[in-house]
Amino acid sequence: MTRVEDKRATRMAKPTIDTVQVFDTWVNGKQGRLHFDVMTTDEETALRLAREYLARIGEDEATITTRECQFCHSEPLVMFSAEQQRQFAEQGGFILELPA
Repeated sequence: MTRVEDKRATRMAKPTIDTVQVFDTWVNGKQGRLHFDVMTTDEETALRLAREYLARIGEDEATITTRECQFCHSEPLVMFSAEQQRQFAEQGGFILELPA
């Protein structure tokens, strides 16, 4: 494991059920530059949710990899709305749209 991989693994500590990992996401799409956070528990789910979101908004051709969708930090689940917590429980996470 390289030093960078080791540092990333340390930052992405195994989440608990009451912790959300934030994946900061920047994508170039047909509509221009898109910015959103994927709130979930792991990288694989973050990429899946990002792809689903992009398809819903008509940007299914946009490239989405770990380069565009990067782990940023963790937050307590309790700080999010009841609807966001429901999405987290039922779908494995949710999207927060942000200004580009």
